[in-house]
Amino acid sequence: MTYRRFRVVLTLKVLASVLVASAATAEPEIPADVFRAISSLVPGAQPNSVKASPVSDLYEVVLGPHVIYVTGNGRFMLRGDLVEIDTQANLTEASRAHARLAAIEKVGESSMVIFSPEKSEHTITVFTDVDCGYCAKLHREVPELNRKGVKVRYLAFPRAGIKSRTYDKMVSVWCAEDSLQALSDAKFRRPLEPRTCENPVQEHYRLGKLVGVRGTPTIVLENGEVVPGYLPAGELVEMVRSGGDT
Repeated sequence: MTYRRFRVVLTLKVLASVLVASAATAEPEIPADVFRAISSLVPGAQPNSVKASPVSDLYEVVLGPHVIYVTGNGRFMLRGDLVEIDTQANLTEASRAHARLAAIEKVGESSMVIFSPEKSEHTITVFTDVDCGYCAKLHREVPELNRKGVKVRYLAFPRAGIKSRTYDKMVSVWCAEDSLQALSDAKFRRPLEPRTCENPVQEHYRLGKLVGVRGTPTIVLENGEVVPGYLPAGELVEMVRSGGDT
């Protein structure tokens, strides 16, 4: 091997190691061209995972809550669902659900407003808006969900955006001394003391955009599956206990 070629190979290996420094499940046999393509697509990217897909010479790349595919030569990128024809299993959605949940868990429960039962058996995470009628309707059923052993974790998603009255209300909720009471007050149109502090509302909103939240409430089950919109407590409990879509 010539010195010049040795330097090129060494550079690619260093690039690959940097890109996967924070990857949880990166595989050692991934072609360097795949990592070079990722770096070209998203400069400075650090994939959560890179692995071979069931399709020959096609690699699954997880970036935050997103799943894409890159060919082994690094020339082509695919965005879409990979479906196994025989079983009709959506392989991409399974990976996407895992990535979605990982992104939510990275935010951490310390930044959420959580209504917990005495004994928690299951968990749902809800992107919510205090000025959303169906969010208030779901919130009225939180006591029933808690009685059935379901912990409800709230993330802020002001649909009107960061520069809105709803955003300001949600900051007040997250900054309140009793954020659980403040959230209930805001949802049920009771007086809410305006407050400001260092808060995660903007981070929650951006996370919601990344994972594809389009409306509220958006419910994420503990397997990463998304339930868009309101469901009665009974149906939601049944879905949670069955592990997903029923």
